[in-house]
Amino acid sequence: MMFENRFLNTPHSFGLMACFLVVAFSLLGCSEEVPVKKIQPVLSSSSAVSSSSEESSSSEEELPKDTLVADSAVVPLDTLSSSSFSSSSQSSSSEASSSSLESSSSEEQPSSSSQAPVDTAATAPAVTEPVVIDTVVADSTPVEPAKDTVAQDTTPCADVPATVLCDKRDGKIYKTVRIGTQVWMAQNLNYVSHDSWCYRNSLENCSAYGRLYRWTAALDLDGSFALAAAGERIAEKHRGVCPEGWFVPNSADMETLVRFVQESNKSAGFAGEDVGTSLRKGAGWEENDEEIEGTDRYGFGAMPAGYRDANGSFAFLGEEADFWIAEEAENGTHAPYWNLYYANQTFLGDYKHPKTFAYSVRCIKK
Repeated sequence: MMFENRFLNTPHSFGLMACFLVVAFSLLGCSEEVPVKKIQPVLSSSSAVSSSSEESSSSEEELPKDTLVADSAVVPLDTLSSSSFSSSSQSSSSEASSSSLESSSSEEQPSSSSQAPVDTAATAPAVTEPVVIDTVVADSTPVEPAKDTVAQDTTPCADVPATVLCDKRDGKIYKTVRIGTQVWMAQNLNYVSHDSWCYRNSLENCSAYGRLYRWTAALDLDGSFALAAAGERIAEKHRGVCPEGWFVPNSADMETLVRFVQESNKSAGFAGEDVGTSLRKGAGWEENDEEIEGTDRYGFGAMPAGYRDANGSFAFLGEEADFWIAEEAENGTHAPYWNLYYANQTFLGDYKHPKTFAYSVRCIKK
């Protein structure tokens, strides 16, 4: 104890004690160094976790850049903005920047396709309307109807009033007259057809009297029916050689005309004037001893055109007018016709001649 007290009481004793304590604590620290290192990760795990979370958040902040390049499906398209693309373009590496830009441009294609329904709906009217308008303009031909109309009107009758009978086949114009309930041509037909002639082959006679037609030509039938019965080929309203809308009269039509003239003459005080006188013109007929002149009271205007016989001879110009009708005799080789003669006042249909004779044609309107 005296040694310890002395030792402790000496100036050097405190120094030695200090050194001893330092060495002891040093040794103690060395022996405890391993446990401290083992405990330190536990003690610093929270900071490590926070550091990890910071790195994770940092990586997540950079994720849009990488994700934009690698997989566009991770980032919704509506979250992408111009700032995202600008941040990606500001990367430190030029290769990464170009890669990012290429990826962003490639990403724009799916973006436009995903937005296709909206774009299509927005631009649908602009697409369809011009197509319709262009199609109408391209296909519409407003001039064509006019051309078609002109084509229909480019006939010799284009400028002729509808009140006048104009034969569209050749442009010849005819006077017409209403007698009772009937509308007649007031001139003989002058249309050129097969088996028809001008009297003595003179065009002047055709202009004054019209043409002379064989029966088959008047009914517009084959020439073989001049020697054979036509039968059912003769229609009730048989047009024959007449202009469109007109036809060759039959016996019933002629009889209707005669009855109307007779009754009208009686009611007008001309009972003594026969039908033949009332239907023929006053001039152009051969003079006769009885000095009977036509009055043409109803505008029928019958002219003595004569006829051409089966042998080709012409006769009776200025003396008689003969008109074919759309009928035939029972033997099939003859046909009836109606006659006006200069020496009497009658208009008769009691005659029959071979179909090879050529007579005048008067058309009646349907």
